[in-house]
Amino acid sequence: APVVVDAPLRDVHRTRPGMMSSMMRAHAPATTPTTIAGRANRRAAMRVTTTTVTTRAVSDASSVEASGDAAPAPPALESEVGVDYAPFKALLEAGEWEKADDEHRRLMCVLAGEEAELREWVYFTEVSQMPVKDLQTIDALWRFYSKDRFGFSVQRKIWISQKKQWAKFFKKIDWTTGENGDYRKFPQEFQWRADAAPGHMPLTNALRGTQLFEALLEHPAFGPGKPERTSEGSFFEGSSSRETPVRFELPTVGGVLDVTARFGKAAVIFVQELAK
Repeated sequence: APVVVDAPLRDVHRTRPGMMSSMMRAHAPATTPTTIAGRANRRAAMRVTTTTVTTRAVSDASSVEASGDAAPAPPALESEVGVDYAPFKALLEAGEWEKADDEHRRLMCVLAGEEAELREWVYFTEVSQMPVKDLQTIDALWRFYSKDRFGFSVQRKIWISQKKQWAKFFKKIDWTTGENGDYRKFPQEFQWRADAAPGHMPLTNALRGTQLFEALLEHPAFGPGKPERTSEGSFFEGSSSRETPVRFELPTVGGVLDVTARFGKAAVIFVQELAK
């Protein structure tokens, strides 16, 4: 009989049926108890490793949750008058700073009333009727998505730190350029970036004066509010404020009459001089 095990591969087809399985058995390594035990040990080791990794992942997740390192949740979109702040939030979240500022300006008109919406800008006298909760929602969204870089409350802190001096304040928030403190041209010269100067946004038009901006920064949503007028005709800051009290004395009736008399005498003398 031919020696099938040593036969060349080209002669394999000449072997009798059943010899192929004999060849495979002849070349296959012998299965011993030691080999079986080794396989069992490897499977057990894999199960232990998988269990260890899973346990470690669960432990790490529990540690993160316990340590409070989870990302803070965005501010709630609260409104006293039913305003939808979702589009504004989406623009801030996407880093569309210029578009977010445009939407912010529209929201200011909405909060100021129908007349402001029609004219598309706000009178400083309309600021007092803006709801506290809505202004705080807008401010919280600015601060959250800018990492406390932008917002009315941020601007207020800087304004107070500059002793409420507008020229210094505008320079600090990078609204002016050059030695003369010229206003930046809107919108192309403003810095629509996340790394703009603190307080750079939102924009408030101050070209016609600072009354609107001051009314916003002094709104009860961000501070003690405007000082109350007393029966004596003076203004005082609330006792809860740590800022320097402000007092404005109104002229008395006697003072007005004295000034009028002096002005009248000066006018008479002036006319007499002209007649000479």
